[in-house]
Amino acid sequence: MRRQGYPFAALCRMEKVKSAVMMALVNPNAGGLLVSGEKGSGKSTLGRAARELTDMPWVEVPVSVTEDRLFGSIDAEAAVRLGKRKLQPGLLDEADGGIMYIDDANLLREDILSSVLGVREAGGYRLERDGLSEQCDTKYTVLAVMTPESGTLGASALDRFGMFVSIDDEPDEEARMEIMQRVLSYEKNGEAFRREWLEETGKLKKQIADARALLPEVEASDAMIRLAAVYTLKANVAGHRADIYMIEAARAIAALAGRTYILPKDLERAAEFVLPHRMRPEPPQAEEPQQQTQQEPQQQEQQPQKEPPPPQEMFEQPPTPENDKIDTEEHEGNNEQDKDEREHMENPNAGNDERVDAADLNVVLPPVWIEPVKGREKKKGSGKRSATRTDERQGRYVRAALPRKKVTDVAFDATLRAAAPFQKWRKKTDCALVIEKEDIRTKIREKRTGNIFLFVVDASGSMGARERMKTVKGVILKILLEAYQKRDRVGMIAFRKKQAEVLLPVTKSVDFAQKKLASMPTGGKTPLAKGIEKTADLLDMMYRQDPAQDPVVIFITDGRATASLNEGGDPVEEAMHEASRVAKHNLPIAVIDTENGFIKLGLAKKLAKKLEASYFHMDKLSEDSLLHIWRKMS
Repeated sequence: MRRQGYPFAALCRMEKVKSAVMMALVNPNAGGLLVSGEKGSGKSTLGRAARELTDMPWVEVPVSVTEDRLFGSIDAEAAVRLGKRKLQPGLLDEADGGIMYIDDANLLREDILSSVLGVREAGGYRLERDGLSEQCDTKYTVLAVMTPESGTLGASALDRFGMFVSIDDEPDEEARMEIMQRVLSYEKNGEAFRREWLEETGKLKKQIADARALLPEVEASDAMIRLAAVYTLKANVAGHRADIYMIEAARAIAALAGRTYILPKDLERAAEFVLPHRMRPEPPQAEEPQQQTQQEPQQQEQQPQKEPPPPQEMFEQPPTPENDKIDTEEHEGNNEQDKDEREHMENPNAGNDERVDAADLNVVLPPVWIEPVKGREKKKGSGKRSATRTDERQGRYVRAALPRKKVTDVAFDATLRAAAPFQKWRKKTDCALVIEKEDIRTKIREKRTGNIFLFVVDASGSMGARERMKTVKGVILKILLEAYQKRDRVGMIAFRKKQAEVLLPVTKSVDFAQKKLASMPTGGKTPLAKGIEKTADLLDMMYRQDPAQDPVVIFITDGRATASLNEGGDPVEEAMHEASRVAKHNLPIAVIDTENGFIKLGLAKKLAKKLEASYFHMDKLSEDSLLHIWRKMS
């Protein structure tokens, strides 16, 4: 006998997330709810327990769901018996007027999740499949949970969820004891435990039902709409979804409180769920420095004998090309960065001085998204990052297609649906269903594979200025940690003095990569061309071993080349020439620029343009919501 679920009312110390669930159940226009929490935090128990709070349809979307099951397809039984094409509804139709629950939403295929959220917003969809053309109207509320350590959702998917709440670890000893006591009591006698909480559950269910009935009467005044706009502007959100969802969430709060009007405290409460996953950093204020710069020449004309301001005042007002003043402190810092390079050019033995910096673990790195492969051979291997089509009988069956060669993996469901409508006109045999050659469909499978991350790191003396290598190592370490979770392979090339070396051959051992990174020294000239040449040679060798490989190359440098391949050559020109060898492979490439200080040459940006790579600046990494690494457009 199947045991009943854990009572929603019995969930301990989860009042914030429980109120968010109730708001989502009351008002479908609030955009649904995404609950995030570490493994074992009770988020899935919470999601499934919410089912007993409503009599609305409840549909659970499995991670392995196919498009046919989600959208519906031809009814094979009706086609065989009647010879007619009839739509068999899918999960989207079954959820009409109810709740669509998704466990581990971040593990769902991106296109499937996008479809679920898109149909919810549009209120319907048009199905074109198996000779059918149907317009289907459906409206439901999405309730989803996710575990951040198994992967994150993109900004676009997050924005489509009206509300978001995170379940934090419980730090209180008494609270943890109470949670354990309740769970042990439930495990001992589930039916008796549920009876204890039956009255509380009934009260919550009635409160939700009454709020749903009252919701059409709840209105937002102009003052409350203006206040919502103020909140969203201060949060610097993109678009207008946040404004609308905040008002709808506040309406649900008011309805749960038995009111037909919204109060400021309702909006404050709604903002706690609507804004956190949409907030962006404040844009830099560029107008004030411009005004100061325009006023400065007039001040100079009126007071020509005035002494220059102290350095700290000049920090507040960055000089412009029209301003002949120089930020002496920044200029001196830049001289310190270039000092090593000048010494190495004058004294070849100066490159022997080395230093080893520790990684800065406080670096904030946004999620990495790699441009999908288009037109490349199917990849083998395993992993958790990139989805790829496969000819092997492994991986998830995503759809069926007409075969282009001998069929070894028959899609029986699609084959039966293709044959069913023609049974009335085919010659009768002893078989229940007559299948002909043109009915055969083959399975298209998809699986996850790991990527190869190849780091090309500038370890010259200029990287040691102002301890920039600490930040560089911190960025690489964060990418390595994600590589471990996604089962990627990593390799590393370091260039300094007059040479470049493969510091780490491509390996699955992220542990080994971390040790190599920690012991990597800094010092010497910048043989950028040599580093790019070594990268091109390594890529050529990798493609000779396996043409289906698709490595991701990440250059981390300030671009200030000071050592040439050939004596008397231009180091920068040689680096740009070698970059063309790497660009021809049509790879996803990123250039992370470490240049800072007042005087910027912008050579790393020119290198990224030559490679047709994505470009990021080290100082702005944490400001980006996504590291989008694209590939050269062929």
